[in-house]
Amino acid sequence: MLTRRDVLRRSAGIAAAVAGGRLLAPYLAPSAFARQGTPLPPPETTTIRLGTLPCDHPIMASEAFLQQEGFTRTEILAGRQLASGRVDIDVAFSVFDIAQLLESGLRIVLFAGLHPGCIEIWAQPGIRSLQDLRGRTLVVRSRTLGDFGYSYTAIALKHAGIDPAQVNWVVQPDANPVNLFLEGRNDAVLATTVGTAALHADPANRGHVIHNQLMDRPWSILPCCLLVAKQEWYRANPVAAKRVVRAILRAADAQTASRFDAVKRVTDRGLFGGPANFNNVLFAASMVPANWRDLDLERSIRFYGQLLADVGLLKVSVDDMVRTIDLRILQELRTELRRS
Repeated sequence: MLTRRDVLRRSAGIAAAVAGGRLLAPYLAPSAFARQGTPLPPPETTTIRLGTLPCDHPIMASEAFLQQEGFTRTEILAGRQLASGRVDIDVAFSVFDIAQLLESGLRIVLFAGLHPGCIEIWAQPGIRSLQDLRGRTLVVRSRTLGDFGYSYTAIALKHAGIDPAQVNWVVQPDANPVNLFLEGRNDAVLATTVGTAALHADPANRGHVIHNQLMDRPWSILPCCLLVAKQEWYRANPVAAKRVVRAILRAADAQTASRFDAVKRVTDRGLFGGPANFNNVLFAASMVPANWRDLDLERSIRFYGQLLADVGLLKVSVDDMVRTIDLRILQELRTELRRS
């Protein structure tokens, strides 16, 4: 696992590399973890559609591995499209997305966690910690599970011993909380993926980070981005499912500290703002490690789920979410893809 010093060193390197337009030095040898694994029957389908978020470099880099697994047509789209049917395997943002999928009536299965999260909570000068947000004003678009500016901040406060009711939440559906923060009219703001990168790069930002999901325990040791599919697709395509997950995890193992090629591939296709947003996507993809072996999926679901229940945002039970986990593929791959 990464230490706090490792994360600080990496963040400094990311900022320097993005600003200078150069690549980061590799910290993993790509060939060391690229083994193909146990032979399998051909996949039930040779077409696969995957969702990805800007931090999910293993998915961005998975196409060559998917070809080796027998997929002749691969489509990678911006994530959170499982409910619409536009993807076969998607990335879910922890229990926030899982709960919403279950609430909508979908039957889903979780295969694996990819990496810890990249969320940061920024605060104005003089606010030293989450505890200092008592009595402060935070602008959000809604006080719902799907508004991460509210839901994630609320559980971070709860975990820090602060009742979210002690914060002055101002709901403005058409607001831009980040712009209000930069103008000094919002005491704290949540940022994730490309938004985190933009705040780091913005000279108008006078704030500082008071919560970092990748640094602060236990957040830093829990998977945040999770591989998810509909149960009916999984039941119809069990071999394809394992081959897809194996391709993604092999891509994770083959990653170096430079995510340049993977990010260029998806931004050149217009994802996440396209080439004009390349630097921010590169920053987001470079923040998180490729440490899928170290992550406990059930622990993550229970941790986030209980906090969401505690702040009154969970309509499904934590046990219902845990029951969506199917670790058979992950357990097999932990054996097959052992580090040499």
